[in-house]
Amino acid sequence: MNSRNLINLALLVLLLLGVFLINNNNEPVKTQRLTALNIDRINEIEIPRTQGNSILFHKNESSIWTMDKPYNIKAHPFRINTLLGLTQIPVDKTYDTRELELSQYALAPPRASIKFNNTVVNFGKTNPVNNLRYFQVNNKLALVSEQLYPLVSAQAASFIDLSLLPDNFNINKIETPQASIQRDNNGQWQSTGTPPLSADQIQNLLQNWRSTQAFAVHKYLERKQLGKIKIYDKSRNITFTISDTDPWLILARPDTGIEYHLDKSQKDRLLFGYTPEGTDDA
Repeated sequence: MNSRNLINLALLVLLLLGVFLINNNNEPVKTQRLTALNIDRINEIEIPRTQGNSILFHKNESSIWTMDKPYNIKAHPFRINTLLGLTQIPVDKTYDTRELELSQYALAPPRASIKFNNTVVNFGKTNPVNNLRYFQVNNKLALVSEQLYPLVSAQAASFIDLSLLPDNFNINKIETPQASIQRDNNGQWQSTGTPPLSADQIQNLLQNWRSTQAFAVHKYLERKQLGKIKIYDKSRNITFTISDTDPWLILARPDTGIEYHLDKSQKDRLLFGYTPEGTDDA
């Protein structure tokens, strides 16, 4: 074989090798996740508690997450999505738990657990060398980076939506210690308090109640009652008890067992719809 043929053969081999490498590089790399769950198909979440009631959530037909226990109320969307994200955390390597002593990793019993549908994720301790946490899913042990342990360990009220009113609540009447407005038979808003609110103030009061969110929700703690606020729609009403106004505004719902904590500057916006003259919220 002459030199020209050898060169052509070498070029052909290099070409075929290049095509092979390109095809291999185009193959998608499958990332291993902490679980094999599809987030869109998760419709139940449970956080078991060894002391106290477990926390139960479910996703309704409108894809809205609701807490079923220990409270019956809409769940905090961002925190639910944060929990769901745990199922998709990338994992470099897993180990067969049947060959391990789980108590060495604080997994027997686990530090905390969370259940997505029928899949249980157990939290172990963190590795002191790399600060990664040990997780157990089925018969697999994984060591991954996460920041969810404080959230999974938080009180149940931390998972409640921060909005004061439900999504489908159409206000028909508001009664506060300082103001009272309601829709008349013609659909027009009227102010029956003293002094009466202007049309703009009425709209401000309505918008404030529709949009205001608490900065935190906590388990109800009985305090001195400073007044009540009642919000009505056509078929139901919600009663808030004002239990504190300084250093923050606390609106409690004893019937539900929770209380909303808001900046004290929200007091006049929710009681009057405006800031009265001479009032200083600073």
